[in-house]
Amino acid sequence: MRREEEIELVRKAKAGDMAAFAEIIRRYQNLVYATALQILKDPALAEDAAQEAFVAAFRSLPDLRTESSFPPWLRKIVRNLALASCKEQRRFGALEEAGVLQSPPADAGQEAERERREADAFGEEVGRIVSSLSATLRFPVLLCHIDNLSTRDAARFLGITEGALRKRLHDGKKKLQERIVRMAEKSFQVYRLPPDFAKRCICGCRRSKVAKNGKAERG
Repeated sequence: MRREEEIELVRKAKAGDMAAFAEIIRRYQNLVYATALQILKDPALAEDAAQEAFVAAFRSLPDLRTESSFPPWLRKIVRNLALASCKEQRRFGALEEAGVLQSPPADAGQEAERERREADAFGEEVGRIVSSLSATLRFPVLLCHIDNLSTRDAARFLGITEGALRKRLHDGKKKLQERIVRMAEKSFQVYRLPPDFAKRCICGCRRSKVAKNGKAERG
């Protein structure tokens, strides 16, 4: 959608045109949900926050002075709602991690179970690495590489220039690569032989030789 078309949609929505606002929702629902999810870490809570954000945006549209500033204005609304929801959830208990592990089928083999656990662990670790990025770098990476948004749309939603967004993407990917490499090196330690492996083998060989010689002498 061209910027002029979007501005016209916002203008119509400000005048109470629900069809225009419905089109705005379709255009921005993934962006709004992704923003809420990164704060709340829970799909259900993020969905609720996204819905509240659109309702709040529609109510506050008359207060929006410039139609062209709608994307960052909407982002601010959903961030504030998600942060408020996060604080509320913390008052009632720690947030549950998103993505509950399902029990494997009764006939699933041990190998399938092991692979599933490894995949889950890897996914969780990658998620932690992405979350460890600063918000300045994390959101461009999520919007462009996970939600497959164009750099133009992501830049407008974040309220920055496309050039600034590309710079943040570059910096974010560089940090991700460094941290994922460190994670891989740490994981590879599990598959390395222990330092005393050769020594233990030699000791085992010696015990076997002694036992064999003993049998020969008794024979």
